[in-house]
Formats: sequence, structure tokens, C-alpha cells
Amino acid sequence: MKFSSFGATINSHQIVDAIHHHGIPVFHTCEMYIKPFLCRKSVCNLADIIAVFKRSQRFYVVGIEIKEWEACVSQKTALEYLETYGRTCEYFYLAAKHFSKSTLKIKDIGLFDLTEMKVIKPPEYLFPDPEFRANLMKRIKKQFQVLQDVVDDPYQRILPEF
Repeated sequence: MKFSSFGATINSHQIVDAIHHHGIPVFHTCEMYIKPFLCRKSVCNLADIIAVFKRSQRFYVVGIEIKEWEACVSQKTALEYLETYGRTCEYFYLAAKHFSKSTLKIKDIGLFDLTEMKVIKPPEYLFPDPEFRANLMKRIKKQFQVLQDVVDDPYQRILPEF
């Protein structure tokens, strides 16, 4: 999917390919429901980008929210998105052109600069809800017919890992 930004087009592939902290990108999609249910109280129901990365024998779900506006992304906005994505994803990035100083200090969130198209702050592991992540992985497998060997539960290990 492409996102427009003052005449320039940002391709989701560009963003996913620029993230190297979680291994090799093996899948990504845009505008996917992030929770197993519709929640009107949540700041978002659709993730701008959901990506799956593989490092060693492990697969990581990474959520990316894109904010293309010229204003700085505030700490309040960043925390609202982190709360939503953190229930399902193992890592979360907020992609924007400008971040407030307080947003730069949020420990768990990763920040992606849309102007330079690079990670300016890597995220911390979020310890997602196993049921939320499993539901997302099942939907990815069913809808896209990919990643059939990926374990749904983020804390379950597969035999080749040992």
C-alpha cells in the first residue's frame, strides 16, 4: 500500500525494508484489523502496517502506525497507539515526520522518521496478549495463505529451536 505525503509517495515496502532490528521481513500487509474484535473506544482498529519478521527460528509481529502530518506527534497520541498495538504486536513503531521531545522519551515505542526513511529509535519488546497475537496470526494464515509454520502463541517454542 502507498501513503501519500505532499506529492511524494511512501510505499509500505520501503518502511518494512528499512526496519532491520527484528530479522528478515517475511510478510506484511496494510489496513488489517489489529484486535480480534471491533473496539470503538480504541484509538485505532486498523493497523496501517502489520509485518512479520523472522530472526533465528522465531517470528515477530511488528505494528507500524503512520502519521503523515507536519505537526509533531505528541506523547499522548503515541501512548494511545502504543496501548492499542501493544496488546497484539511484539514491537510497535510510530512513523512520522516530527516527534515531540516527550515522545522521544517513551521507552517501549519505536520511532521511524518518514523524512529520512529510517528508524531513529528502536522499540522494546511489548509482551503481547497471547490470545490477541494468536488471533492475528490465524487471520493472516487464513486470509493470505502464508506463514503456515509460524507458531500462533508468542511464548510457545517449536522443536527446532532446542
